[in-house]
Amino acid sequence: MSNKYDLVILGAGGGGITAAFEAQRRGAKVALLEKHKIGGECTHSGCVPSKALIDVAKHFHSIDSSSKHGLHSVDVKSGFEFKRAMEHVKSIIDGVYAHEQPKRFNDLGIDTYINESGASFVDEHTVEIGGEKVTGDNIIIATGSGPRLLPTNADKPVTMLNNENFWELRDQPESIAFLGGGVISAELGQSLARFGTKVKLIDRHTRILGAVDPDISQYLIDVFSDMGIEMITGANATVCSNDSDGKICIDIEQGEGNKSTLLVDELFVAIGRVPNLNGLNLEAAGIEYTRHGVTVNEKMQTSVAHICAVGDVASRAKFSHVANYQAERVVRNMLNAEDNMTDLTALPWAIFTDPEIGHVGMTEAQAKEKYQGVQTFSVDAATDRFITDSKTGGFLKIVMDSENRILGGTGIGVHAGEWVQCLTLAVKMGLKAEDIADTIFAYPTYAEIVKKSCSRFLRTKL
Repeated sequence: MSNKYDLVILGAGGGGITAAFEAQRRGAKVALLEKHKIGGECTHSGCVPSKALIDVAKHFHSIDSSSKHGLHSVDVKSGFEFKRAMEHVKSIIDGVYAHEQPKRFNDLGIDTYINESGASFVDEHTVEIGGEKVTGDNIIIATGSGPRLLPTNADKPVTMLNNENFWELRDQPESIAFLGGGVISAELGQSLARFGTKVKLIDRHTRILGAVDPDISQYLIDVFSDMGIEMITGANATVCSNDSDGKICIDIEQGEGNKSTLLVDELFVAIGRVPNLNGLNLEAAGIEYTRHGVTVNEKMQTSVAHICAVGDVASRAKFSHVANYQAERVVRNMLNAEDNMTDLTALPWAIFTDPEIGHVGMTEAQAKEKYQGVQTFSVDAATDRFITDSKTGGFLKIVMDSENRILGGTGIGVHAGEWVQCLTLAVKMGLKAEDIADTIFAYPTYAEIVKKSCSRFLRTKL
């Protein structure tokens, strides 16, 4: 392999892979450098395995609740094997990774370097990996992020789970506590609860999913409560240790003088993400960074213009689709001398609980900080398709300015992450409620809820 390239990419997760393919299609000579496996966190410990486990849990719950759909009751709990479910998840990971092998990239002309030493800058055009130096006219840093770890007592360390080592579990825990009430805890916690594990969510904030619209998160909180998931909020975990029976002891403080102790089989730590900067030797290239990640401008350029950073290592919006979007724009700027800024105004995201949460654009609170005369309108998830499928729980809230222009929307309900995409296009194109109401939607579909919400809102104007 040559050691001189048009583009050198550090990290072969979603952003790195996207950048490599985009550059290769544009005729660039590309090198892709990776410390572990191609695919990164999303393939091996994030999006792929979590959605696979969620799907298993949904099927399990569907069979368990068959009597609600006019079918005979089926006892699925007695024959359930957690190990088989986790082995199925592993097979899904392996299936995705089969299409991300180094040979595929090398066959396409993308030189792939994989070494556990990782990549390290020598100067602003040179990177070293596994004792080999690689130079590039342009460089992209796409090393992602990892779970924030909780300090432990070195004398008596407690084994804690996170999104990386959780997938090694084969014995179902009778009880588990999630430290942190964010997306990972909500998704995996609900799945485990459906399998019969006693789940507790511990959060220092007053409610779980604090970044979500309060009305939406409260709906899910009520669902979780009905499932028996215990949510301990306004709380700090101060001490973790093992008792004589091997249980994990967690000391909880909720306000002054309000202390309690939890005993669980497993502790899952989900208290945030940290950018993967260790070992990159950014100083050698003159690249500025903080504890939040590499410092970039609106074109994702670092303090060194021909070096860019994309994805979790440089963005607070830590989604695979954000990394992919940024990577595409960066490559076009680098190779075609284009001038693309990154714009996350119409950024969609989803939380794959059941019911699902979908969001795009501004929340009601964000809109009111920027605009006068902000309007909101909500409609229940009770259009005909929701009714036929007995999935009527949830609602959609649309946020508009004073001229009915759609600024954002948040929904909770079956497939909310899918039908909110209609609003993604609306936000991006500056559409009004009238534009959506005047558009034909197929009947009966879940996405009709978007049209219904706009139509009903306009009728209130009349």
